[in-house]
This record gives sequence, structure tokens and C-alpha cells, in this order.
Amino acid sequence: MKNKWFFVGVAGVSILLGATGAAARSYNPLKWIKRNPGPTANEQLAANKEEERKLTLQLQALLPPKITLRDACSGFLSLEDCVAALHVSRNLKLKYNCLKWDITAARPAGDVRSCEAPPRNKPLSLDKAIHILNSDVDARAQAKSAQRRAREDIKDASS
Repeated sequence: MKNKWFFVGVAGVSILLGATGAAARSYNPLKWIKRNPGPTANEQLAANKEEERKLTLQLQALLPPKITLRDACSGFLSLEDCVAALHVSRNLKLKYNCLKWDITAARPAGDVRSCEAPPRNKPLSLDKAIHILNSDVDARAQAKSAQRRAREDIKDASS
């Protein structure tokens, strides 16, 4: 009889502990998959020095004065986003620091006195950042064009 109660007690405790563990897990299957965001823009540049050198030479005219490609791309989640922002900045004559701040939501070093912080300090997509900085242009078309050009530049530098 004593063994029976001991067994019931152990079974009850194990069920209780199992239920608390299940409650901590999400029932949303999308949360079960861990997303690896991939390397950041600077990590992509650091991984291939030759590509960085070629890309720096290609984009020299787009870079702000006295700023290296690594400094310009710090804070970006992908190299493509960084290069696209450089193209948009040059094409639309936008301040690169303002555009970078809106896209990364991280205040860049340098002069940002004339820039406004992104709404709710959250990163914006390229087209939304363009629209905020210059509402007179077709932001979606400009963003698509810049991203296509950025992919081409990166492909040229890696070959």
C-alpha cells in the first residue's frame, strides 16, 4: 500500500512538472524555428577582403567624405541594404547619416542635427525612409532601383 501511494505521488509530481514545462513553450509553430539573421554588413565585408577592396573602389564616389565603406555600413543588417542606401543618398541628394539613422534606428556618428529620429525609434524599410526624407519622389521605385543596383555592385565585386 505504501508503495502504491509513493508511485501515485511520483506520477503526480512528474505530471505537474511536465505541465509547467509545456506552458512555457509557445503553441505557435513559427516560434519553434530559430531564425539565423545571417552576417551583418561589416561581417560580410570582413569575410572577404578582396570583395571589400573591389566594392570600396566601385563605391568611392558614393561614400560620404572621409568615411570608409566599413564605417558607412556599420549597423546595417545586410551589405545590400548598405549599398542601396548609398545609391539612394547619392541619387536623391539625401544626407546619408539621416537615411542610415532611419534604416538602422541607431544614431550614427557625425552630424545628425538636421535629422529627425525614426518614428518610435524603430528601423524603417528603405522605401519608408526615403518617403520620410523626401515625400516628392516615388519612394518604392527609387528603393527597388537602388536595391537592384546594389545587388549588381556586390555581384561585380565578388566575381
